[in-house]
Amino acid sequence: MDVKQAIEKRRSVRSFIDKEINPDYIMEMIDAARQAPSSGNLQSWKFILVKNQHSKNEISDACFQQNWIASAPTIIVVIALVDEVKRHYGVRGEMLYSIQNCALAIQNMMLRATELGISGTIVSAFEEGMIKRTLSLPDHVRPQAIIPVGYSSEKPAKKLLQSIESMTYFEKWYNRIEDWDEAFYMWSGIMKKHADKILSKVKKGGLRLKDKVRERLGK
Repeated sequence: MDVKQAIEKRRSVRSFIDKEINPDYIMEMIDAARQAPSSGNLQSWKFILVKNQHSKNEISDACFQQNWIASAPTIIVVIALVDEVKRHYGVRGEMLYSIQNCALAIQNMMLRATELGISGTIVSAFEEGMIKRTLSLPDHVRPQAIIPVGYSSEKPAKKLLQSIESMTYFEKWYNRIEDWDEAFYMWSGIMKKHADKILSKVKKGGLRLKDKVRERLGK
């Protein structure tokens, strides 16, 4: 499975069969996450693996009683090292970069999971204080996502996507052109290169024709 296939196949799954995940697969997912880009290459994340049923129950309660979470064989909790990013990048690092870094790691993790045949969902709705107490988190870190993972027992529906044309502007906000294909190729320079190539051929052909006319007139 290539990256494109993994992107297209990934779905949010909330129902799992009763089957443990191979520990090597969990490590593969964490390895994919740690290779994500991060601001200043700080790698400002930690991952807590949870299998204990009591802890899983507490986590599901903290996620506003989403009981399905406790049925996952493993829960991966992604933690942001907020103070570390803030120390390097100030408030913007604290409020934005620390979140972005974890989001990039999570995306890597989920794509690798999809390739391995593992499903899951990124849960962001949770009571942070409860998660911190359950996992004994210190004050200088923040949980970013709860990710229950396992083997899916459901067949997710086809994902409905907005068109590329509806979400893409050129150069400025809301600068959309009616003929999107023409606009995109003109913007990218591809159309110009194609036109220049044609003009070059026409020019060369014209020169050859001119030489032939001169040759005939000379005779």
